[in-house]
Amino acid sequence: MTDGSQTKSTKPKPSRARRAFGYGTIIFGVGCIFVLDQFNLIMNASQSLDEPAFVVFEHPILLRRGAVIAAEMPEVLQDRFGEFQFVKRIGGLPGDEITINADGSPCVNDHCYPLWSKDGQPVAARIAPGVIPDGHYAVFGTSPDSLDSRYSVIGLISEDRLIGRGWPLPVMADFREAGL
Repeated sequence: MTDGSQTKSTKPKPSRARRAFGYGTIIFGVGCIFVLDQFNLIMNASQSLDEPAFVVFEHPILLRRGAVIAAEMPEVLQDRFGEFQFVKRIGGLPGDEITINADGSPCVNDHCYPLWSKDGQPVAARIAPGVIPDGHYAVFGTSPDSLDSRYSVIGLISEDRLIGRGWPLPVMADFREAGL
């Protein structure tokens, strides 16, 4: 017999561990959305760097020699590559001196970057020697035929053109060799 009063639910309360797992999953999911919003996957279609792919954090942080950066495409390359990002390694920081060695190659901190020659002539005029000003970086590819800061047509990359800092992805196969 029922007396008309409501009966108590017999559904057990979730345990403390289950609630913690649920909250942890929600926090993890929100964190993943935030992180994925701040990172880009960049594929390097040229041979200018050894690595074919990079994860780029959209805020240039920890800029040092050897760091991979993504920048806005230099004007001279925008007609051909405008929709892509310019990805190179930092070879010179503000305050570093660019010198020219005996064979005409630009050097930064005793590391020289040979000019790419075609028919015995450099493909473009080299960058002028001098001190890298504040807010600018000399960036270079690892390939001798990389069009980068060794040439005045590219020059130094200003900080306001930087998009982010990159880290190489450990990919097993190089898609560039597969012809993709």
